[in-house]
Amino acid sequence: MSVLQLAKRSVTVLATVCVALTGCGDSGPDVPFNPAGTSADLEAMNSTFASPVFGSFAAFSLQFDAALAPAAPLISASAQAFDFRRATTPAGLRAAARRNAERVAALVPKSANRSFSASSAAIPTEVAGKTFEYVDGSYVPGTRPGAPDNGVRFLIYAVNPVTFEPVLPLAEVGYVELTDLSGSSTQAARVIVVSGETTYLDYIVSVAAATGQVTVAGFVTDGAIRANLNLRATVTEAAGLTLVYTVDVPQRDLSIDLSMTMTGLDTQSGTIGINLSVSGPNGRVSMVGEITEAGGTLTVRVNGNTFATITSSGIADPVITGANGQPLSDDEAAALQEIFEVTGEAFTAFDEMIVPVGGFLEPAA
Repeated sequence: MSVLQLAKRSVTVLATVCVALTGCGDSGPDVPFNPAGTSADLEAMNSTFASPVFGSFAAFSLQFDAALAPAAPLISASAQAFDFRRATTPAGLRAAARRNAERVAALVPKSANRSFSASSAAIPTEVAGKTFEYVDGSYVPGTRPGAPDNGVRFLIYAVNPVTFEPVLPLAEVGYVELTDLSGSSTQAARVIVVSGETTYLDYIVSVAAATGQVTVAGFVTDGAIRANLNLRATVTEAAGLTLVYTVDVPQRDLSIDLSMTMTGLDTQSGTIGINLSVSGPNGRVSMVGEITEAGGTLTVRVNGNTFATITSSGIADPVITGANGQPLSDDEAAALQEIFEVTGEAFTAFDEMIVPVGGFLEPAA
């Protein structure tokens, strides 16, 4: 499978992965649960990550680091390690958590003083200010102006919406701008994706040396609907992995908050704690529980009242049952399934958003 084909899996995944800000979707008193409306709200959030421009960004960003560090590209050379498939089984969730923890650990300094050297995150001086063009399957520096002095630009091109391979002949659709914002205590890079007069993505990836936290904060849009996102991942030997994902969609008054912890990073014995809530004009839904090697159970509440149970075991798909064995309508089951899938896809968000800058954010050995 080619590097560009790997991005195919991530384009539709990332949307569901991202989750909303706590302060949004607070419309006062609880409103009745409208499962069809909840599904529509989630689909609106998903649409912000489904534009053709986002598809081009996801497909081509896997090759940026090969242009910035051709001698030892970190992302494109190990593209097979970026597993963008959803994880909804206990084994899949634990494996995804372990991969995410390894990703976070790779970005955080391991020295005792936990600081960054001046050269550990800088874009190479020989390419700073350059605009890269895609030629014969790889990026090469061109002569176009416009790139920031402390960053680079990569032109992106139309891709086949099914295969996510470049459309030939190449059709330029916009550019991705990467700017180095690093300092002595924090590595940081800004990612901007522009097509025509529209900025489709604008976010900052930062790594705090003192806390070991990796943060992604910014927004994504399809040109009509905007989602504001904040993703935070921290890993320590004592506490394990903690992931907090938030996104808000102001036009839908939608808020989803997801917190996941994995105590013990062994894929066989690690326990994942899940606390997920969705709040908006179509009701308030929460899912809380744990998943272990044997499986797990999440309790679903609607407006504070027990509504259903989601049970997962082994490699089987999760089973959703109504409270006290009561049957769920098709709309209710579909809405709860969509919400539950946020947990399995959350780990994908981290990989997806650091891919464009992961190559030059990783600290020197």
